[in-house]
Amino acid sequence: MSGSRQKPAPIKQSKTEGQSVAPESVELETKVSPSQSRARNTFETILSIAGALLSEVGFERLSTNMICKRAGLTPPALYRYFPNKYAILHELGRRLMEAQDEAVFAWIHDGGLNTQTFEETLESTLRLQKEVNEVTRAFPGGAWVLRVMRVIPALKEVRLESRELVAKEVLDALRETLPDIAEDRLVTATRLTIELMFSATEMAIEAPEQEDNITQEVCFLVASYHDRLRQSP
Repeated sequence: MSGSRQKPAPIKQSKTEGQSVAPESVELETKVSPSQSRARNTFETILSIAGALLSEVGFERLSTNMICKRAGLTPPALYRYFPNKYAILHELGRRLMEAQDEAVFAWIHDGGLNTQTFEETLESTLRLQKEVNEVTRAFPGGAWVLRVMRVIPALKEVRLESRELVAKEVLDALRETLPDIAEDRLVTATRLTIELMFSATEMAIEAPEQEDNITQEVCFLVASYHDRLRQSP
């Protein structure tokens, strides 16, 4: 008779793994940046699998063990790059914000803010909002990535940094198209419209059957606001 087979030891999770809210001191940065092709493939696999699982099981159930099992990786292979699941979510959030930001910057550089009438502004804003919605929808776990960035304090900074980066670009463009508006009012208007459109993207992704109405209404509000600013003394 052969000897009894020893059961494998349970895989250890990160200390923060089972917590639904990340403590402020949790590590969020990747440990190393992959340089070789094989390492980059592993890095990208972890992120894509995490995004897919996030859509399937939600944030609280997501774990590094689950990611490893789906990706066919050992825990040491994952922990070589990410100290915990929050670091994975941080990287996903950073990439999603970067993709959204690039869509906004391309729109600005193509003259998206160079409008003179309500109708022109509405059409231009609709074009941008639809593009940002599509970018978010195409991103692995996009809807859930947006959620966790809003509700988990340790990850909020990713979204806030994106907002400030976009606000700077938008503000620079608006100074040229609305030169008579006071700087403090222009800053407030810029931040308000960015937050409004970001929230509308969240709503549209979570309720796709209402996306057309949500997008139309938020763009109507933004276009009306800009039209009012143009008419201000």
